[in-house]
Amino acid sequence: MRLFSRKGHRAVGIDIGSGAVKLLEVTVARGGYRAERCAIEPLARNAVVEHGISDLEQTSDALRRALRNSRTRRKKAVVAVSSTHVVSRKISLPAGLSEAEIEQQVMIEAAQHIPHPLEEVNLDYRVTGGARSGNDDEIMITACRKEIVEDYVAVVEAAGLSAAIVDVGGFAVERGFAFVAPTLAQSLEGKVVALIDFGDVTTHLDVFHNGTVIYSRDQNFGGRILTENVRARYGIGYPEAEAAKRSGELPQNYEVDLLEPFRSSMAREVARGIEFFLSAGRGYGSVDALLVCGGCGQLPGVAEVIEAHAGIPTVIANPFAPGSRITAGKAVQRQASLLLKAAGLAVRGAG
Repeated sequence: MRLFSRKGHRAVGIDIGSGAVKLLEVTVARGGYRAERCAIEPLARNAVVEHGISDLEQTSDALRRALRNSRTRRKKAVVAVSSTHVVSRKISLPAGLSEAEIEQQVMIEAAQHIPHPLEEVNLDYRVTGGARSGNDDEIMITACRKEIVEDYVAVVEAAGLSAAIVDVGGFAVERGFAFVAPTLAQSLEGKVVALIDFGDVTTHLDVFHNGTVIYSRDQNFGGRILTENVRARYGIGYPEAEAAKRSGELPQNYEVDLLEPFRSSMAREVARGIEFFLSAGRGYGSVDALLVCGGCGQLPGVAEVIEAHAGIPTVIANPFAPGSRITAGKAVQRQASLLLKAAGLAVRGAG
């Protein structure tokens, strides 16, 4: 199975994270796309561990609920494996080669550059630059171990769908970022922009320059910390604590005792991630803007707290805001901070 596809499919985008399954359906509309349907279903704890599916049944059950609640009629899915399980290499080939010639050279190069036997991986490639310009073509070769890909395909099939495309999470995030960038008040050309994705157990930092990721890093911090604090403080079960956190229906002391300290911890994690980037020796002396996404992006006042602590303009990433090529109704808009990667997947299934 290829990790990329060169054909169009009418499929839903499925983002399988550590805390939830997110489904988004996108259709082609005048001048861009329209986000029609979405659903977000929580996952059982430890159903997904270290970016890999550890409980296929629980994960496919969550996807089935998302399909039912979204009311989508599509039977195909675009799903992504985590970039942590993917090996990517760029090579240069003479421009003008036929598809068959490129594939032959890719297999030769992959045998040298991919640190796994080729029979144990799903392998694909795409031309990323220089195509037909008279210069060499730049080719991105991407490989993932078959058992990782097969787990994601199995989840999709167990839920009653077929996997039209297995993508790479990092590529989907880049596409999602491309929808967010035009919604901001100023052009990001030449700017260094950090995208902070607060997941359930992991915070992921991507730093972009001119729309391309130049640095990535995971940090062991996520929204589960706040959920556990709510559970312990108010003596309720984990699912009830998660639901109460999302709704905000908690006693008055919640904000002072739990929410404010957690937002401060979020801000410190952001500052720490930025420090790691700036000290990585890549020649960048500052970050011009911060974008926040993920479940914790829905917490009130998060952007303001992070901006005050980091001293960098900070906004919540919304791939459906005015200026984006994706429009969405109110139901989808309410979940915007959670759907950046799903948007990057769903546009590949728009048809």
